[in-house]
Amino acid sequence: MLYRCLIISVLIINGCESNNSLDSELQVLVRVGDKLITSQDYLNRAEYTLRPDFCRGNNYIHKKIILNNLIAEKLLAIETETLTEELSSNELRSFLKGRKEQAMRQLLYFEKGYKKVEIKKEEINHFFKMAGRTYHVNYFAFPGGEFSEIVKKAVDGGISIQEIYQANFEGDIPSRDVNWVDDNDSFISNALFLEDVKKNQVIGPYYLDDGSGFLLKINGWTDRLDLSDKSNIERRDQVVNILKERRGKAIYSSFIKDVMKGVKIDLNEKVFIPYSNAIRDQYFRSKEEKEDAISNALFGSEEFLSLNDIKPLDKKYQDLELFSINEENWSVMDFEKKLASHPLVFRKKKMNKNEFLNQFKLSIVDFIQDYYLTKKAYELDLDNKETIRLNESLWTDSFAAYQSAKVWMKSQKDSSEQYIVMKPFIDALQKKYSSKISINMDLFESITLSSVDMFVTQGNVPYPVVVPSFPIFTNDSYLDYGSKIE
Repeated sequence: MLYRCLIISVLIINGCESNNSLDSELQVLVRVGDKLITSQDYLNRAEYTLRPDFCRGNNYIHKKIILNNLIAEKLLAIETETLTEELSSNELRSFLKGRKEQAMRQLLYFEKGYKKVEIKKEEINHFFKMAGRTYHVNYFAFPGGEFSEIVKKAVDGGISIQEIYQANFEGDIPSRDVNWVDDNDSFISNALFLEDVKKNQVIGPYYLDDGSGFLLKINGWTDRLDLSDKSNIERRDQVVNILKERRGKAIYSSFIKDVMKGVKIDLNEKVFIPYSNAIRDQYFRSKEEKEDAISNALFGSEEFLSLNDIKPLDKKYQDLELFSINEENWSVMDFEKKLASHPLVFRKKKMNKNEFLNQFKLSIVDFIQDYYLTKKAYELDLDNKETIRLNESLWTDSFAAYQSAKVWMKSQKDSSEQYIVMKPFIDALQKKYSSKISINMDLFESITLSSVDMFVTQGNVPYPVVVPSFPIFTNDSYLDYGSKIE
């Protein structure tokens, strides 16, 4: 799996990356002592998580409540600096390390892939037209080997795709609509949207890496024309972003190949197979239990400490060699220690027990690839980039504020909602630290929010949740503290 970052990650990094002036590039919205809240932080926390009803809109009062909660999180984090035991736990350190290194790999993709993309005007014009086109196709996939040769001879002999399908399969041949903006196989994208095509044209057979193949017939297409200036601008922006993402992916894939060149991985099958079987049953635990675990991981108060999804129960394997990298042996214990900050990611989310061993093997290969990409990111000093430091601070402060709020709530007899109980405490902190708080009100007033509920996650990464849960510490809309950033 060469590329495993959503475009949303690129947008976050692109919005945060600083080369020269911190204030001008990062657009600092609030300073709370030595802690920063950027305009991008504000947007991410407000739009990529679920907000409570009392600040779900885009009106000025709701925007101020959001800002007060983000500032409250920083204030609570400052107050919690004395809770050294909670903040120095092995689990939290592993989590923060994993979060930081995931952000470093995403920044590595931005620097070595996305940032290097160059798009010509004629390309934008071509794909602007293609972005409004929908192809109506019939298709079917078929196994490799002797059957694929039969299909090829049939196509070469002029037999229609419908006849080939009906002679070998039951029911109607599958059909679907194909759009350029969809995440299609590169072969499909090139064949349909890069080359000139004709109605009733048959494309293929095209063969995949596993030897299987597919055929596709173009029944026709429709073109959607947007006449408004706003729609045309939005489509052009979409085209540019998609082209950058796809080209960035290709460039980064070449970079990864260079990084991994000469790396030799040898699995110790005598250990790997029984070890894989030992954790398989836990992975396939009951549907209800797994759904509960996923729910807690995404929405629970300790969402980012739920990292034990495939932790083996049997310790007898710990000292045995699981695999070697360039003849350097990795024991099961070595591997599991690394998993503490890099949970495994399975390429195939829905699989049966018979597929587990192979998918587990692929996840180890991807884990090792990330291991080398992380090493490269450290070599390039990406851990010292301001965007990485801010990302680490974001998660650290979120956890610290949560711990501080938990301590405060335990000391109160009131059983009301947290934001109601916490409000007097937050008011006191605003007053206490007022001289250390400064807000860029002009920048704040320029921010526009979506009122659509979203909970944004990334796919195929160890830590899918993009930003911490929205902090719910106060429903106060008054900004009667701090000073204004000029």
